[in-house]
Amino acid sequence: MQSPVPAFAPTSTPELDALTTRQRQCLRLAALGLTSSGIGERLGLSPRTVDEHVMTACSVLGVRTRVQAVARMAVGDRRADEARSFRP
Repeated sequence: MQSPVPAFAPTSTPELDALTTRQRQCLRLAALGLTSSGIGERLGLSPRTVDEHVMTACSVLGVRTRVQAVARMAVGDRRADEARSFRP
């Protein structure tokens, strides 16, 4: 049976380390484009509970939106040796 949440490398920033497993799961599924309803179906939660996990994760990460939280997590999951598609 396929895992409901894709696996990623562990993150290393204090903010990301402070996220609960459920908050990480919700953000990873949100990164795949799932709505709160879709995430809830995969994890066996109500859409409102998913929203609570995402909002709490936003607070922990110091961001205001779901998109910002997903982006912050993606940066943390990126390997240091992974090529970048842009130049700073």
